[in-house]
Amino acid sequence: MTKTTTEDRAPYLVWPKGKASWQIRDKRRYISTGATRKSDADAALIDYIKRKDEGANKDNASAMASTTLRHVLDVWADKRKSENPATWARKWRYTYKIIYGKSGKLLLTAVDQKWADWYERERYCDGVEESTVRQELATVMSAWRLARKSSPPLTGLPVPEFDLPPASEPREHFLTRSEADRLIKAADADYLGLFIRVCLATGGRHSAVLGLTWSRVDLDAGTIDLRDRPDRSAPVERDERGRRKRSVRQKPRAQVRVEGVILDELRAAQERAASPFVIEHSGKGLGSVHRGFKAAVERAGLDPDTITPHVLRHSAITWLMQAGEDIFKVAGFAGHTSTRMIERVYGHHHPEYQTSIAKRLAQR
Repeated sequence: MTKTTTEDRAPYLVWPKGKASWQIRDKRRYISTGATRKSDADAALIDYIKRKDEGANKDNASAMASTTLRHVLDVWADKRKSENPATWARKWRYTYKIIYGKSGKLLLTAVDQKWADWYERERYCDGVEESTVRQELATVMSAWRLARKSSPPLTGLPVPEFDLPPASEPREHFLTRSEADRLIKAADADYLGLFIRVCLATGGRHSAVLGLTWSRVDLDAGTIDLRDRPDRSAPVERDERGRRKRSVRQKPRAQVRVEGVILDELRAAQERAASPFVIEHSGKGLGSVHRGFKAAVERAGLDPDTITPHVLRHSAITWLMQAGEDIFKVAGFAGHTSTRMIERVYGHHHPEYQTSIAKRLAQR
């Protein structure tokens, strides 16, 4: 049990030795009540606490009134940096810099729909797309929510619900099977060809495939586990209050079955493996294949601006939908716990998409 110190205690009554009346002790201060009777001293203590709370509330209200957009953005930035430093450096730091540069000194009382409309026009003048503006305005709302929940709260103002620009349409880029064959043939290194084959066979994100180790590949059972396993031996991280830190949320990954040529490719790669990683080069795992992948895309006669490593995952899922595979199985293959995202992004590729509607319209 944590011992309560004098600094933590609420004001209370004492009668110090040598004093002629009850005293109010507030942390390290002593305030005389001038009362010798306990009932009078209790009344003086209640009045003191009431006046102190009123002053604190007044100071707090004054501080909240001077809260700027930068203050709430700082709360959001601290959370982002602590949860995922890599994503902060790659993505969110730029978002923070842009919003702060445009309106960081603005009081929260001035951040409303009128401001959001102005910000949207400003960003369009900068040449950015609707999806970027939508993300930045959503970031402001997210930061505001965190500021309301901080201790003590930075603001008591309700979170504004901006009229956001429309969400961008899902990307349509995917490889045909013949294009995928050309890309594999254009890979000038064994590790790159294996990377492409594994991505297409598992539908895994390229980061998950690059981090895949042989300990998660069962060639006899024909399974590949793309899920990250927590390190149980690592010390538990705790915040400044001693509470266990929440782990960084991982994007969905799955355990998938593979058959055919990919198993032969994996067996050959395992025999020559010089590291724990499935995708390796010179005995080391790889953090990125973007440069080699882009060169292979160009040699295959494809567009390097649209065909990125992530398109491999998109292609694998699209092929399954085009083949009429059950959408629940496709969602499980992709590592999703529901079919909502699969339906939204890939549903129109399914042979039965709008079939019932077409039949009804064809009826006479």
